[in-house]
Amino acid sequence: MTYKVFVGEDARRGMAGLEPAQRRAVNDAVRGELAMRPLSVGSEHEGRGPGALRLLVLEVARVSIGYRVYPDRVEVEIVWLLGHP
Repeated sequence: MTYKVFVGEDARRGMAGLEPAQRRAVNDAVRGELAMRPLSVGSEHEGRGPGALRLLVLEVARVSIGYRVYPDRVEVEIVWLLGHP
């Protein structure tokens, strides 16, 4: 099953501040891991269960992605993005 991934307003602002290589890594994660198996990648960051804020760290690209999974709607919302120097 493929999840629909959408980017929240804060994440859009975060995306604008990323370097091109970091943006590519985020786009690859959206099309790959987050769309195909969002509950098995990342870790629970705040809360518990499927609605918890989850954290996926792309170490090579130096980006952290905060996201929520809505299994009943088959959707993933990217809440925030943070690029690391």
